[in-house]
Amino acid sequence: AHWLKSKLPWIPAHRLQRTAAPAMSTAGALRRRAVALATAAGSATSAPLAVARGPSAALAVAAVRVAPSSGPSESSHRWGSPSVAGAFAAASAAAVAVAASAGGPASCDSGKTRKVAVGKVADFEDGTMQEIALEGAEGGKAAVLVHRHAGKFYTTSPACSHYGASLKKGVTAAGGKDATPTITCPLHDATFSLETGKVVRGPSIDGIAVYKTSVAGDTIYAEVPEAILAGSKHERVMKAMVTRDKTDGRVFALVGGGAASLAAAETLRQEGFGGRIVMITKEPHLPYDRVQLSKNPGATVEKLQLRSAEFFDKYGIEVLREANVTKLDPKANEVHFTTGGSETLTVLKYDSALVASGGSPRKLFCPGANLKGIHTLRTPEDAAEIAKYAKKGMKIIVVGGSFIGMEIASALKKKGCEVSVVAMETVPFERVLGKKVGASFARLLQKEGVEWYGTAQVRLFRGVDEVNGVELEDGEVLPCDAVVIGAGVLPNTRFVEGVPLDKNGALCVGPLLNVESSPNLFAAGDVCTYPCMQTGARVRIEHWDVATQQGRVAAKNMLGQFVPFTTVPFFWSGLYGKNLRFVGHAPDTLDRVIIEGDVSGMNFISYYTENDEIRAVATVNRDPIAVACAELMRRDKMPKASEILIGTVNADVILERLRALSVAK
Repeated sequence: AHWLKSKLPWIPAHRLQRTAAPAMSTAGALRRRAVALATAAGSATSAPLAVARGPSAALAVAAVRVAPSSGPSESSHRWGSPSVAGAFAAASAAAVAVAASAGGPASCDSGKTRKVAVGKVADFEDGTMQEIALEGAEGGKAAVLVHRHAGKFYTTSPACSHYGASLKKGVTAAGGKDATPTITCPLHDATFSLETGKVVRGPSIDGIAVYKTSVAGDTIYAEVPEAILAGSKHERVMKAMVTRDKTDGRVFALVGGGAASLAAAETLRQEGFGGRIVMITKEPHLPYDRVQLSKNPGATVEKLQLRSAEFFDKYGIEVLREANVTKLDPKANEVHFTTGGSETLTVLKYDSALVASGGSPRKLFCPGANLKGIHTLRTPEDAAEIAKYAKKGMKIIVVGGSFIGMEIASALKKKGCEVSVVAMETVPFERVLGKKVGASFARLLQKEGVEWYGTAQVRLFRGVDEVNGVELEDGEVLPCDAVVIGAGVLPNTRFVEGVPLDKNGALCVGPLLNVESSPNLFAAGDVCTYPCMQTGARVRIEHWDVATQQGRVAAKNMLGQFVPFTTVPFFWSGLYGKNLRFVGHAPDTLDRVIIEGDVSGMNFISYYTENDEIRAVATVNRDPIAVACAELMRRDKMPKASEILIGTVNADVILERLRALSVAK
């Protein structure tokens, strides 16, 4: 309890003591049970660290490591405590799974391997990586990525498991104190452990392959599966997950079927939770990649689906689709909902609940707003309706200069549509990126033939049954075949009773992502207003990456692990072939924006500062600077704004500072 208090000063002392007491009172028996189970699995208890050869085994070994060698008699232990019961179940499942998970990374266990030379020691400096073509591979196309950190070598597959981007263009970084070194994708901040290949953070749900690496003399060798040398693709790695344990009576409810809920469900199983997981979503689909809807509105939901129905069945994750939640009562620990259009009310009692119900697109309340042909974008069905207009010569008006609006404008322009954007800002993204950067995007729109109507508002929509024009406040009328409104979203929280909401209707949570008045109620994604660990200000981030990571952190805290949410937000967008990355929290009032590079040529870095601190960084076509800055922000190693301003630090120096962290001391 004292240690937790030093690490988590915002948690009341009495809660920490209640959490620590049952764990300590059962520690002796838990240790003896874990040792017995590990022994039954064929492991040597005299060297518990040596048996941790897989993710499941590590859970049992952790119990052996942290528990004292003696304690109260087993009959006096409080096995009824949920946190202790969960720990016992996790340790039991972990030990039983030792045999299955032994032998290192999953990608190295299947099939025969061949020891292949992948380079010379002298060719690698600490903190660097190289993509190496494998000799003897059929077609000469097989390759691996070799990394060096603190004198040690690691070998991984060369492509990101998120969207397949080349990882050699990303950032390889030492893990810091007691942490594994990582590789980060340059596009979307998907980060993987070099030791296990598993996801550390970011939007990817699967890890990358890693291969056993050794050094003999001056040569580096990797044990690569024969299948890779024969032309097969590198396998993806998924963290070990337990299945449903019917003896575990706990029920965790996940309201919403998006990124946060999926991440939470998987994390719960990865952390050894065997109770019921009930995901309640109003959509008819299993979780899908919503990010792609604005970039590729013609994509089918089958292509966007993140996990198969068999996956959810295998791990006992119940997905209740087309469900309408009418009430969540934190005092009674109940979720009330109907399913399939039925009026029959179902009441689910829960032990812990996560609200990750996302947002609803903002609509315009003006004359003609209900005409046919006026669309918002949130679901695959919305995207399919918009895609019907994606034909050459069709006139489309996008109302709102949000990232979603600008992305759909870009996608429709590529299809040959005549696109106009109506927005309240003077230039695109003015509130987020500033006028100078916004002006560069305005020039890009002009170059691509997209009309920008800034500082404009819609007075009314014209038409009889279908919209055929948009009238602005100044009286100008823009003819159109369809309208897409991209004006942001409002949190879906009306069903939650008796908890504080912010001015936008989002749930106010603490660093552990739970509601102070209802500690077993958590929130993540668009519905969540949380304290920024960098500035202390309350923020709400409508980004896929943040929602995914919040789902993971919330799940761990639903299990009582006390993990604060400290993720540095990362956002990406693609407009007319230009790649925008944004990392950090830009201040509400931009104190100073420092530009490095060619703004007019759309190849630059923009630093957003407050006092002498760099709070956020935006890059356009300057990968991997954004992910490097994200890594330095996590470690509190970002340069000062004054260093950027006087020219002693630039992008090259930032990359060099990150690489220096990997040098062996």
